[in-house]
Amino acid sequence: MGIEEPHLKRSIGIRTVVSTSAGLTFASSTFLVVVQVACYLAGDSAWIAIAIAGGLCALAAAAFSELNGLWPSVNGIRLYIYRAFGEKVSLVVALTYMSVVTLVVGTEAYVLSHVLTDAVPAIAAPYWIFLMLTLATIVNFRGIKVAGTFQDVITYSVVVSIVTMSVLALAHAHFHVPQPLHTGGAGQVFQAVGVAIFLFVGFEWVTPLADEVKSTNAIPVGMFIALAMLVLVYGLIATAMFSVFSGSGKDVLFGTLATRQPIPHLLFAKAVFGPTGRWWMVITSIFMSLTTFNAGLISVSRFIYGMARDNVLPKSLANISVRFNTPDRAVFLVYVIALAVSAIVYVTQRFVLLVNLAAAAESFIYAFAAACVVILRVKEQNSDRPYRMWGGKALPAITAVLFAVIGVGVFAQPGVEYWGAGVLLAAVVVAWWCYIHFVALPKLQKMRAEAAAKRSSRRPSRPAPVAAKPPER
Repeated sequence: MGIEEPHLKRSIGIRTVVSTSAGLTFASSTFLVVVQVACYLAGDSAWIAIAIAGGLCALAAAAFSELNGLWPSVNGIRLYIYRAFGEKVSLVVALTYMSVVTLVVGTEAYVLSHVLTDAVPAIAAPYWIFLMLTLATIVNFRGIKVAGTFQDVITYSVVVSIVTMSVLALAHAHFHVPQPLHTGGAGQVFQAVGVAIFLFVGFEWVTPLADEVKSTNAIPVGMFIALAMLVLVYGLIATAMFSVFSGSGKDVLFGTLATRQPIPHLLFAKAVFGPTGRWWMVITSIFMSLTTFNAGLISVSRFIYGMARDNVLPKSLANISVRFNTPDRAVFLVYVIALAVSAIVYVTQRFVLLVNLAAAAESFIYAFAAACVVILRVKEQNSDRPYRMWGGKALPAITAVLFAVIGVGVFAQPGVEYWGAGVLLAAVVVAWWCYIHFVALPKLQKMRAEAAAKRSSRRPSRPAPVAAKPPER
C-alpha cells in the first residue's frame, strides 16, 4: 500500500461554517462603520441601512450558493468567473479579491492598537498587534479542527457579548429610541448602504472551505444564518450606541472629518457601564480582532493554496503539512503580509480609506458573482445545480447592477478617503493584471503545451494509410 499524500480533510460542520462566515466580518473596525453609517442618516435609523445592506448581501449569498454548488472548490471564485468571463479576468478578479480581504486586516490592526493603548498605555500597540496575529497563526498551523474550534469560541462569545451589552444599554435608556424611522431621504440611505456593505465584508469567504466541510449544504445554509445573525447584532449595537447620547452624540462618537474617533465603542461602553464597561468592551474588541485574524488566515490561506496548486502562484505555496494537514506555507505568507499591512496602516492612519476600499471592492465582487449566475445559466443550462438562486435570470441581473452602482457610489463621494480608495483599487487591479499577463499565463501556457506534447508522445503511432489499388478493368 502506498503512502497517502497529505490533503485537506473534511472535518468542518455547520457551527464552524457559521462562525467562520460571521467571524471575518466581526472586527473592532466595524464600530467605526456603524458610527459612519449613523452619521449619514437623520434620526436613529442606522439599523435601516444595515438591514438593507444585509438583505442585498443575502442576494449575493444566494448567488455564491448556486456557484459553490456547481463547483465546490477551495478555488471556487476563480472557477466561477473563469467559466463566465474567461481565464485572465478570473485570475485578476480573484487575486484582487484576495488582496482586499488581506488589507482589511490593516484597518482592524489600527483600531485594535488604539483600543489596547487606551487599556494598557505602558505597552506599545504594535506589540499587541504582533501578539494577536502570531496567536492566530499558531492556531492555524495546528490544523483546521483546532482553528475551527477556536473560531467557534471567539465568534459566539462576541455575539453574546454585543447583544447583552446592547440590550442593557437600551434598558439604561428605558428603551427610548427617539426617531428610529427618520432617515433624511433616499440619497442619504443610498450612501449609508454603500458603506454598510463593509459590515458584511468577507461573509462569503467561507466558500474556500468547500474541500473541508462535511456536507456541501453547510456552506449556503451557514452563510444565510451568519448574515441574519450579523444584521441582528449590528442593528442592536447601532441603535444602542446612540440611545445613550443626546444632542451632539453622533459628533462625540464620530469625531470630525479631519480626525475620526478611532474608539467610539469604548466611549459608548464607558458612558453606559463605567470602568467595568470599558474593560468589557476591551476584551470584546480583542475577541473581535481575533475572529478577523483567524478567519482571514483560514480562508485566505486556502485560497492561496488553491491558486498555487493550480500553478498561478508559486508552487511551493501549495505545500501541505504532513503532521497537521494544513497549507502551512500559505498560512505563513498571510501572516507576513498581515504584519506588513498592519505596520503601514499604523504609520499612515489611513484606515477610513481602507474601509471604503473594502466596501466598494466587495460590492464589485458580489456584482461579479450575480453576473456569473446569469451567464452560466445561459452557457451551462444542463449543469447540475444543488442550489438555485431564486428569481430566474432577472433577479441575479438586478443584483449585479445594484452592487455595481453601490461600488461606484462609494468612490463618487468627495474626499481623498473616497476617491483615493478608487485609485488604490485600480492600482491593485493593474498590478495583478501585469503579473497574470506577463508571468502567470505564459507559465501556464508553457506547462499546458509541454503536457500536451507528452501526451502526444505516449500515443502509439499509427501506420501510414496504404493507397487503395485502382479497380481492375
